Amino acid sequence: MSDSFETHVFGAPGSFHAGKGDINNIFMPSSTLGAPPRKKPADELWWLRRRFVEPAGLGEAREILKASHTVFIDGAPGSGRVAAAQILLQDIQDDAGQLHQLVPQEEENVPRIDHTHVGDGELVWLDLSALTGPRWEEVHAELSSLRATVQKRDAYLAVILPDKAATLDPTLAPYRARIERPAVAEVLARYLQVEKIDRPTPLPPLRFLATARRMEDVPAYVDLIRRARDEHREGDFTMWSETAFTAWSGQAQDVAEQMAALVTGQERALLITVAMLHEAHADVVYRASAALLDRAEHPPEDLPLLEHAFLDKRLHEIGARLDDSGTVQFAKLDYDAAVRSYFWTHMPGLHDTLRDWVVSTVDSPDLSPLERKNLVERFTAQCLLHERYGQVLASLLNQLTALPTTGRKMEAAAQVLQRGLRDEKQGRFFRRQIYNWSRISNLSSQIAELIIVACRDEMMVKYPAEALVRLHHLARRETGTRARDTLVALVNDAPRLRRQMLARLTEATFEPGKFSSDITLFMELADPEALTALGRRNHALVDEKTIRRQLTYGWSLVFAQLHYGTWAPFVRRWLTVAVEDDHHRDTLIDIIVHATSGDVILLSRFYEMTRTTPSLIPLSTLISQRFGTFSHSQ
Repeated sequence: MSDSFETHVFGAPGSFHAGKGDINNIFMPSSTLGAPPRKKPADELWWLRRRFVEPAGLGEAREILKASHTVFIDGAPGSGRVAAAQILLQDIQDDAGQLHQLVPQEEENVPRIDHTHVGDGELVWLDLSALTGPRWEEVHAELSSLRATVQKRDAYLAVILPDKAATLDPTLAPYRARIERPAVAEVLARYLQVEKIDRPTPLPPLRFLATARRMEDVPAYVDLIRRARDEHREGDFTMWSETAFTAWSGQAQDVAEQMAALVTGQERALLITVAMLHEAHADVVYRASAALLDRAEHPPEDLPLLEHAFLDKRLHEIGARLDDSGTVQFAKLDYDAAVRSYFWTHMPGLHDTLRDWVVSTVDSPDLSPLERKNLVERFTAQCLLHERYGQVLASLLNQLTALPTTGRKMEAAAQVLQRGLRDEKQGRFFRRQIYNWSRISNLSSQIAELIIVACRDEMMVKYPAEALVRLHHLARRETGTRARDTLVALVNDAPRLRRQMLARLTEATFEPGKFSSDITLFMELADPEALTALGRRNHALVDEKTIRRQLTYGWSLVFAQLHYGTWAPFVRRWLTVAVEDDHHRDTLIDIIVHATSGDVILLSRFYEMTRTTPSLIPLSTLISQRFGTFSHSQ
């Protein structure tokens, strides 16, 4: 992949500076941005396992995976195939740190599956359910070689096959297993049990179960039941489930009827404000409603202040109320979501006005952190309903990060990006935008910080390989070291990521040596202790022929482009590990010597280093011998 490119950033300018010259940016430490990192995979798997109902066919899939290290999971959409894959892998080995997702690569002229993303003993799943036509054929052609890599590295692989019947190569067909969707009522009962919601056994007839439901519908419905219970403690399961179903069905007709009755701008502004700031304090709602009217260029109310209607009366007219703590909420469960959906669908001319209002509102000191977070989440969720609204979020990010920005705006921008990355349908769009950003020279520090946070705290959970690619592009172009330091820290946690980065720093596809920052990055990642550490199969990275070739070439770039004073400390550490590691000593010496290509000056400096450093003296004779042998072979 060439590093030449065109600059495309959401199609909007703003703070995305891609030209020459200085940028006067504020520095926002990435540790202060966004929500805390997502739950660790172990926590997510624990959550899933407690609610998992084993489908028919899972036993056969389990046996295939144990025996062959690979299983191809077939099943109808909505049958819980991804959950089944994760549970199967966890059953093999209870080590969530080893479990991650493989993602087909989208770039041209590269394999669709990068085998370097499969580490020793790792548990990986590959979701191909959305693939069709040529893309499926391309990935299918690589599945046999992927399975060979999985076996070689003592790993385990679960592949979710496309939704439509996929024809597997005859050599792979024996590893195919079909799972059947478990009964939704059984899954619902399990969720209710875990949430400790009192219910009759067996479950009574429920309108929710009257029609076919996907597995992912169940958690949302159970959450509504829980909320109904919490609001109506005196009720019973029948009341809670009916209230929840009313909310589940959307309440669109109720909102439409209410909108027909609310004819003034003040009433409608208060309605959408309450929906966007649901459960916020009354003071916040009051000021935000007035600000929305101002944004919409609505004429002010032509009455003296003391003649304005009281807030409690105005709230009652729109079906909302004040609780004892002064917060505002609708009387009907989840009615705020229905109102937001109605306004977004039926008043498209309000989209830009709402975006501008959100930008100013999130920066208000009146809002609590939770109120601010909820506002950003709700607006972002509306924009994620369809890919056509991506430009609204693009403009929102531009406005939030444009100078002069603030910490509150940067937090909001980080949350927008995080939410976009987590969206099942739009996540790919946001990953692509981060990729485009990361390849811009002179990128603003605000956007650079967003990229670092998004890659470190969000993408690393599900798309670690893609996160590293984006951090690497950013590290190549940054003036500081924040992206590089983050990248190194992430690689140090996972051997397979070191394998990936060594390839990016030394393989011709990625233009090694073109960026000076790559040379120093290579020295940090060519950590001799990590390279010689024995993994699950009593195997070290440096034992691999490809890794040794990459290391040799990488060191040759170091010696060709950097001064002695820069690389000497790294070579000294390399040689120190060689002294201490009897098993890999010869390998480490051979790599460093061959990287000199017979340069007498370099080899003499190695020799001098071993003679003048007491701990390295045992290597002086070995270096001298290698020099002689290498020179003779040349």
